[in-house]
Amino acid sequence: MTANDRNRYAFSYNSLDVRNKNFIFKNFNKSCSFKSNFSNSTFKSTSFIGAKFKFCSLYNVNFEGCLIRGVLFKKCNLTNAKFINSIISATIFDKNKLTGCQFINCKVINTEKLRLLIPKNNFVNTDILESYPDPQGFSDELLKVVENLRSNKFIRKSTILHRKKGQLDTVSISILVSQFGETFLVKSLPKIAQEIKNEFHTLSYIQSILNNINNNGKLISPPRFCHPWGS
Repeated sequence: MTANDRNRYAFSYNSLDVRNKNFIFKNFNKSCSFKSNFSNSTFKSTSFIGAKFKFCSLYNVNFEGCLIRGVLFKKCNLTNAKFINSIISATIFDKNKLTGCQFINCKVINTEKLRLLIPKNNFVNTDILESYPDPQGFSDELLKVVENLRSNKFIRKSTILHRKKGQLDTVSISILVSQFGETFLVKSLPKIAQEIKNEFHTLSYIQSILNNINNNGKLISPPRFCHPWGS
């Protein structure tokens, strides 16, 4: 059984009550949840690449600092759900209950239908993009530094900064640039490549390390996040 298979089974909930739970630093990639109740739960710094939620209650759920790429939400109750500081890409919202659902400080890419389903006021400081930004908007020096991060297998496997077919994730890069600036990133990202020695799944992991460098002037070893069970 591969790691992806283990994640799929570990975080696939079939007709289960998982209300009021905290899922922090988890990997829901390729999972499939069906008729389960996640109401009032929090997903923080969690990846959902290729995940499926069908007929699930996600009432009053918070998705904070999450990577939501290629996800299917089908006939789910997303009433009062909040997506905060998250990246939502190529995700399908199909026949869901969306009253009060909000997107706060998010980047939404290639999920155009969402604009038609959610009132304009429910998008707070959120960018809705038709495609990933052009790499030419960044300096050659920064692009080279990010490209070199592929040498770290955990950074490469996370797909946070690198997409398929050799492409860079320019949305993640743009978020880091807006937060830290290109000069700081060119200097600090190579230090991260030397230190990351365990799996991670969201941009918030890299942001937390860069914050430590920015605040203390030196690298603090990244935390070893729990894996794979929810609390």
